Amino acid sequence: MQVDQVPTMAALIGHWRTAGEVLGDDGRTVVATVEGSDVYEELGPTVVHRVDVVIGGRRTRALEVVEPYDADRGVFPTRAYDDQGGVEDATATVRDGVWTFSAGSASATLRVADDGASMSARWTRPGPDGAPQPWMELRFTRVG
Repeated sequence: MQVDQVPTMAALIGHWRTAGEVLGDDGRTVVATVEGSDVYEELGPTVVHRVDVVIGGRRTRALEVVEPYDADRGVFPTRAYDDQGGVEDATATVRDGVWTFSAGSASATLRVADDGASMSARWTRPGPDGAPQPWMELRFTRVG
């Protein structure tokens, strides 16, 4: 891969208002709403992602550190820390402007609008039969 082809997280950098739904075990029924914010900031070659949302009436905060692009693996390695003491390693990839985040058995597809003013994400997780099923639907609107 040539230097000018190395993917960046530039499209995500900024402050986002976050809204969405958490879906039940059937992958359709809304069991909780999501409201809050996501902030992506550059820290040199690293990106810091701060999450501050209320999910079903409970505030959740997390800090994710996105490492520089690893050309050998073809991913951005990440590590997230939440306010309950949880730590999770994940990866992010981007192809043709579509982001895929993989964290354990869950994954998300994130699409940034062409004008950069909004984005949407669909998280999936394994359903009862082991096949991926919808888990969360999130919408982000750029602030400022």
